[in-house]
Amino acid sequence: MADDPFKFDTLRRDTLSSQVAARIQERIENGLIGPDSQLPSERALSESFEVSRVAVREAIQLMQAKGYIEVRHGKGSYVVDPAIRKASTLASWMGGREQSLLMMVELRRIVEPGIVELAARNASPADAAALIEQAHELETCPRAHLSDTDAAFHKEIARMTGNDLVFELLTACLERTAPLRERTLKDRERRHLAAAGHVRIAEAIAAGDPEAARNAMLEHMSDALRSL
Repeated sequence: MADDPFKFDTLRRDTLSSQVAARIQERIENGLIGPDSQLPSERALSESFEVSRVAVREAIQLMQAKGYIEVRHGKGSYVVDPAIRKASTLASWMGGREQSLLMMVELRRIVEPGIVELAARNASPADAAALIEQAHELETCPRAHLSDTDAAFHKEIARMTGNDLVFELLTACLERTAPLRERTLKDRERRHLAAAGHVRIAEAIAAGDPEAARNAMLEHMSDALRSL
């Protein structure tokens, strides 16, 4: 393996721009080119690969479209942090689809019981205690903050799993179901119902009972479906 992560072998096939992009992406993926690293200039890359600057420019455009790099005008091309790239890719995938609100809530009903079950296994006593306090915030927060407060509770459970991809998936789902929360939580009865569900979920996690946590989340998400 070359000591210089920006020293590449000569290309010998067609579709040079895609090959250039693939070679650089491979080194980004395996960590040889780290996050926020600045890529060499088009001229330097074209000399390294022995291709035209047009091919390099097209390769940069390909990598930018895939979220591997960002082009900062007047400064150059920089490697995007993998966590940001994954989140951006996921958000783009979610945002580009024509799901109905019903479909998104159904997706959450499938996904979140598994998330809360994992959280119940992984949560520290301090995290569990804090979550119980957070569960009561839905009853006390200002009306303008109801949707964000509800989402923050669910995100915290996802964070407690210790799985970044789980957190990203749930965050994307919550963004898509924000209109439902904003509508339903303004109704006092539904707000009380949701708050009670939060408390049951948090108490099950604090008790370290994955099955009870799963059942509490299933009931909570079923209530959300019925509110549509």
